[in-house]
Amino acid sequence: MIALAGILLALGAVWLVLSPFATHARAPLTDGPDRVAELRELCALRDVAYETLRDLEFDFHAGKISEADYRELADRYRGEALGVVRRIDALTGGAPPAEPSRVGP
Repeated sequence: MIALAGILLALGAVWLVLSPFATHARAPLTDGPDRVAELRELCALRDVAYETLRDLEFDFHAGKISEADYRELADRYRGEALGVVRRIDALTGGAPPAEPSRVGP
């Protein structure tokens, strides 16, 4: 009887350990290098979108592009920037991402 209980206990432990492999379940990554890399990439995309919007505004005020083109491009890049910012917010839980500290002037 004790041997049967020991065997059942061992089988239960083995099942708990091996069940993620059998069901192909994955643990969600909430931290770590993958999340940090994704956050850095999103911040870089956000900065590119903001820089593009600044350049677009400068070109419009300099008379290089028409108002219709300016409005179309500005709407498109604002939408892209908004999408990236929403993805950053979703990753950080609404808290602003920590910027790397800069040494020097």
